[in-house]
Amino acid sequence: MTPRVLVLAAAGLAAVLGATLTACSPTTYDSSLASTTSAAATTTTLPSGTAAQLLPAMLSEVQGLSTKVASGQGDGEAATRIEQYWAAVKDEIAATHPDLVPDFEFVVRRCRSAADRNRPADADRAYRNLSELVTAVLG
Repeated sequence: MTPRVLVLAAAGLAAVLGATLTACSPTTYDSSLASTTSAAATTTTLPSGTAAQLLPAMLSEVQGLSTKVASGQGDGEAATRIEQYWAAVKDEIAATHPDLVPDFEFVVRRCRSAADRNRPADADRAYRNLSELVTAVLG
């Protein structure tokens, strides 16, 4: 490029930037639009009980997940309940069967993935895997 073309290009760019910057006006805040109400706090309650009590309920929830994913109804809530069951029994499983914790976490992640990505086959695999894990823990 010749120096003249560069100068013209720079001048054009400066003109465009100048026009853009002068078109911007300062933002003002209208305090009368501010909300004085606060959002309601949400709390979650984990299921309580022993692994012997909660693992069958978790297994039942995972068993029904495939149907919920296929129908597109209730799968997100089911995945959340499965995560809550796992959170409630994780410490006990970690204390008694620490080698199985990664496998349980994999199953829980697969359940969430099945719900989020609409994959009923993943939910079926999670159920098969969890069945084996529950048998290993509960005998």
